[in-house]
Amino acid sequence: MISVRGLWRWAAVSNERAVANARAAATECSRIRVERAEVEQFLAAYAVDSVTSTAQAAARAVAAGR
Repeated sequence: MISVRGLWRWAAVSNERAVANARAAATECSRIRVERAEVEQFLAAYAVDSVTSTAQAAARAVAAGR
C-alpha cells in the first residue's frame, strides 16, 4: 500500500519537475524570439545596403555614360 507521505513526496517532486520543464521551455522560446528578431534586423539592414549599393552602381554607370 502507498503511504500518504510517499504520495505527497511524489506529488512535490513531480510538480518541481514540471516547473523546471516549463521554465526551460520558456527560456528556449525567448531565445528563439530574440534570434528571429536579430535575423530580421540583419536582413532589413542587408536589404537597405543592397539597394543603396545598387543605386550607387547605377548612378556611376549613368555618370560614365554606360
